[in-house]
Amino acid sequence: MASGTERLPLHELARKELVRPARTSSMLGEQEYGFWHLLVRDVCYAQIPRSSRAARHRAAAGWIERQAGERVDDLSDVLAHHYVEALELTRAAGEEADTPALEAASRRYLALAGERALSIDVASAEASFARALELTPAGHPERADLLERWAQAAEQQGRLPEARAALEEALALYRSDGATVAAGRTLTTLSRVLHRAGDGRSRDRISEALQLLEAEEPGPELVSAYAALAGLRGVNAAYAEAIAAADRALQLAETLGLPEPARALGYRGGGRATLGEPEGLADMRRALALAVEQGMGGEAAILYNNLAFATWQHQGPSPALEPCAEGLNFCERRGIAGMALAIAATRLTFLVACGRSEKALVIAHPLAEKALAAGDSAIIEVRCVQLSLGVERGENADAADAEQLVVIARETGEPQHIAQAFAPAARVMVALGHGERAKTFIEELERTDGTRPDPYYAAVLPQLVRCVVALDESPLASSLIVGVEPRTPLQQHALAACRAVLAEGAGDYASAAPAYAEVAKRWRQFGDVPELAYALLGQGRCLVALGTPGAAGALSEARELFSAMGYAPALDETAALLQRVVATT
Repeated sequence: MASGTERLPLHELARKELVRPARTSSMLGEQEYGFWHLLVRDVCYAQIPRSSRAARHRAAAGWIERQAGERVDDLSDVLAHHYVEALELTRAAGEEADTPALEAASRRYLALAGERALSIDVASAEASFARALELTPAGHPERADLLERWAQAAEQQGRLPEARAALEEALALYRSDGATVAAGRTLTTLSRVLHRAGDGRSRDRISEALQLLEAEEPGPELVSAYAALAGLRGVNAAYAEAIAAADRALQLAETLGLPEPARALGYRGGGRATLGEPEGLADMRRALALAVEQGMGGEAAILYNNLAFATWQHQGPSPALEPCAEGLNFCERRGIAGMALAIAATRLTFLVACGRSEKALVIAHPLAEKALAAGDSAIIEVRCVQLSLGVERGENADAADAEQLVVIARETGEPQHIAQAFAPAARVMVALGHGERAKTFIEELERTDGTRPDPYYAAVLPQLVRCVVALDESPLASSLIVGVEPRTPLQQHALAACRAVLAEGAGDYASAAPAYAEVAKRWRQFGDVPELAYALLGQGRCLVALGTPGAAGALSEARELFSAMGYAPALDETAALLQRVVATT
């Protein structure tokens, strides 16, 4: 059948309905045909001897290369397919003499196909790089480069331990070859992977990268290193230093005639926003648009997460959910599982602040499993939400979980993780009656450098102060707010809430009642439902203590909010106060 059909012209095969002409051709000036049915194609293909099939794949690849000319990169996936098929068939036929050339061509086009796919289909990119690596044994001069590229795809998939191992192998190879610039570039990527894994050595790696790259001719690698430094300084709450590093990256790129680095622009915007400049949000949005336009999928995913975080500080949790949703959709379409995990963890915090505790809990459990499996530091935020909601809902607390969370957060050395984790851990200890242990956590948090400027510290501050006042440790409660600057609306509202709590704790109900009323107004406008409920409860509690009318309205609204969120202990307290009010009236 094969030999007979091969001799027939294409128009005759089309008349027999074995093939049919395509409406448009993928090659300009050429007529393109396709099989009517895949079964016909497979039967015909299977009847061609292996050596002949290999020759045809090789011939097809050569023809495509000639036809494509300078556009050959655009067809790298097609060329990779033909060369890989030719290589496998040649090996199966035992024709080893042709394999070196086919391996080289396969490796080249697999790497090109991976590079092109990285911004739109991470799984496809990883598979191409992995196949290219299989053709690049130890000692091959291209192995380090392919390891580095594969690690970038693996990182975006959330495979952090594997990405780290590949980068460390590539780094060792670059160092042995004296490839300083490549080593610096790899160290920059490694610092990001270590940061994602919660490894505090990420700062050492970026410092080493900058030391190497500063000694060489400036290039895009140095720009990327300064952008990465800006990101690390930002997560360590050194926002002015983050802006300075981002500015250095932007200036270098302009001097070298390179495209504007989206990541550096985004980190600068994030630093500005956290220091109280709303204009920083515009920088971040422009950086996001720039990353998408430049086909930098991984960069865009990070920017979606950071934009949501900055939006929360200025506009509240509900508006922050929008960039989270857009970012998750963006990541899921491209297979960027790693940042999808980070964005989903960040979204949990916003859902809780919106009063949607049930949804947050439903999402948290599978998310925790994914974060643990990936070795991703996103587990800290997920566990924080789970522990915090467990206390709020009056569920059985576990001291071991709280202790473990504190250890993980402490090991990262990052202020945001420490601020997030120590607050719910302390509240768990209070709920279990371990007041001294709770005090130990809070005192350590109070002493930790860099936590106060961090937005997460402001977010948990009212909870912390309520917790410490309940422990009858008013001096410690007062010290927690020292040094917190009211730069963003989130910080301003948190400080106002703490002042109301401290006034009530001091027995100054006459000052605390109107202060709580003002705080309730602030949180209502900002959209933080749990804090609104606690402000209303505090207002009602002070009015009851004063014997002043008006407590019922505040307490009734607080009761509705606590009931909707399932905050059982707070609901019980509110209901008891309402009963007193009713009994009195």
